[in-house]
Amino acid sequence: MPPSLPPPRLQLPAGIGARAEHAQSGAARRRGRRHLGRVPAGTMAEGRDRDVYTAPPPRTPVADRTTSVPNPVTFLQAVFSYVIDTPVTFVREWIESRQAKNKFYYYHQKFPRVPDLSECVEGDHLCFFEAEAQWRRDRMVDQQIVEICRERLGACKQREGPNQFQNCAKEMEQLAQVTKAYQARYGDLGVHGNSRTCLMKQKHRMIEERKAQANAS
Repeated sequence: MPPSLPPPRLQLPAGIGARAEHAQSGAARRRGRRHLGRVPAGTMAEGRDRDVYTAPPPRTPVADRTTSVPNPVTFLQAVFSYVIDTPVTFVREWIESRQAKNKFYYYHQKFPRVPDLSECVEGDHLCFFEAEAQWRRDRMVDQQIVEICRERLGACKQREGPNQFQNCAKEMEQLAQVTKAYQARYGDLGVHGNSRTCLMKQKHRMIEERKAQANAS
């Protein structure tokens, strides 16, 4: 009796045989792992063949945040850009292109010193006017000096924090001296103070100091 031939092997479609072989090898590996203990987490996810076992599509739909209502911020930015920013930038660039050809140099204006009110001759109104204008300029300069000293002290306090009384002693003393000098010259003059009232104040102060020295001696 002729030997029986083995049954013909089934011709599986492309890809099915690879999946079956991979499944058999996976089953063999699982049977072997029963005696090796628990498999660490992440082993199956890292060792799987992505070509054979394709990942299923996600079930959670992607959120579509696009709406039919336009964003007002984008609209306002566009309006600002076309209405304000673009014309101003154009005008500024045009002015800079014109100024590049003819450069202007700015300097601090220096006023020559004129005689003080105490040096003017009686009836010389032009000298009175120049002395008054010079006094007002000097007062503005002294005001700026006091303001600068105050800003320096404020910046030092902000910078030093709790150590301001120790590290800002120099700025405090400087501000105290400048404020005292400003008060001695321009204090109590009122809103309508001028060079004449300031001169009278200095005269009365000098008289009081001389009286105090005479009484002390």
